Amino acid sequence: MSPLSRPSHFFGRLTRRVGAIRLAAALPHVPAGARVLDVGCGLTDLATRIPDYTGADRNPDVLAEQRRRFPGRDFFEWDVGRGAAPAALQERAPFEGILLLAVLEHVADPSAVLARLSPLLSPGGRLIATTPHPIGRWPLEAGAALGLLSSHAHGEHEDLLSREDLEAAGRSAGLSSIAYRRFLFGMNQLAVFAR
Repeated sequence: MSPLSRPSHFFGRLTRRVGAIRLAAALPHVPAGARVLDVGCGLTDLATRIPDYTGADRNPDVLAEQRRRFPGRDFFEWDVGRGAAPAALQERAPFEGILLLAVLEHVADPSAVLARLSPLLSPGGRLIATTPHPIGRWPLEAGAALGLLSSHAHGEHEDLLSREDLEAAGRSAGLSSIAYRRFLFGMNQLAVFAR
């Protein structure tokens, strides 16, 4: 049975609402008319909302579903935490906007991830990342245990990053921090970087 046939595997009761709040925080930072790469795209509908959209995800089931739903869009299999972008994706670069929403907490080396993304970003382009803040650890654990948030996603968390951690990872990738804010009662954070 495909994991996508069991949506509760990927979604808690509040997952979609939290995702909508995350998007509301991130999308205003996407430059108008930008070519956008959404890394760790998951089961999003952004392909209908962003005219020049490309998705990437490590889960082949997610990609198959996204390709079925949006046949005119490109979706690439890529585990950004493990290696370089596939050649076909590199050929589509540069992108004026890169979305990295709720991804950095799932990788062992956020600095390496940002370093892999930096060359795909056009000069002056923006990389927009969201991630839970460390003060949200207990609510995340409780929410996953109660079925309010995705137990699947929570089980894959490597670490929760502070603002200082995020900005240091950006600097090591040659990116400048241009905006930062916390949202969802401070339990989530948005970091915007420029190349």
